[in-house]
Amino acid sequence: MAETISNLSPLFIAVLGGIIPSLIWLWFWLKEDLESPEPRGLVALSFFAGMAVVYFVLPLQKFVIASLDSSVHIAEIIALKLSLLPPTEQTVQITLWAIIEEFAKYATVFFVAFKTRFFDEPIDAVIYLITASLGFAAMENALYILKDIGQGGGVQALLDSNLRFVGATILHTVSSAVVGIAAAFTFYAPKLIKFICITLGILIASLLHAHFNLSIIESDGTLNTLFVFSQFWVGIVGVIILIQITKRLKTN
Repeated sequence: MAETISNLSPLFIAVLGGIIPSLIWLWFWLKEDLESPEPRGLVALSFFAGMAVVYFVLPLQKFVIASLDSSVHIAEIIALKLSLLPPTEQTVQITLWAIIEEFAKYATVFFVAFKTRFFDEPIDAVIYLITASLGFAAMENALYILKDIGQGGGVQALLDSNLRFVGATILHTVSSAVVGIAAAFTFYAPKLIKFICITLGILIASLLHAHFNLSIIESDGTLNTLFVFSQFWVGIVGVIILIQITKRLKTN
């Protein structure tokens, strides 16, 4: 019996620290759509699809590492043409990883939710993208915690779960909300305008994502880390305000 509990404990901690916080956030954001709630089945599908897409992202991120020299060379050429300082390898890697994650989350929702008859009002874009992003964050957090536990860091895993609840989960929410808001504000626009705005939304979300990760890496001490987190807490307030605006968007 004790052996069984011991075997289940890492998984239990991973679920507790990775998935439960995302479900709490999901409950919070679904309250923003109480006037015309989305089908619970489609919401659940978007959440689990967001979790599953992590396993498609990981091989692509490994490919980025394998081809990093070429990517850095291209980035240096672009920086030179724009009279900018050449980026470091770390900056290029983190930025490419962010682009992959933001595009993957959008693509997931595009195929799972945007093509259904339930995608019928601007706020839906924000709700489904946040839902998928929380699923992505849940799986990502759980994998990090399992990794810490595997390295013998049980207490560290619990600390990471708290920090990721405050930081990484907020990061994924804000970055995907940026794309969702771009889609919401162009909900009734021609396809070309919609494509341009959503592409810009993914680019901005990716830059925010990369900024967060690079800032965390460079931060020294808990106070600086919390300062980085606080920027995205402000972003949450902005998302809530913009959601209220999207509720009032009407077709011409």
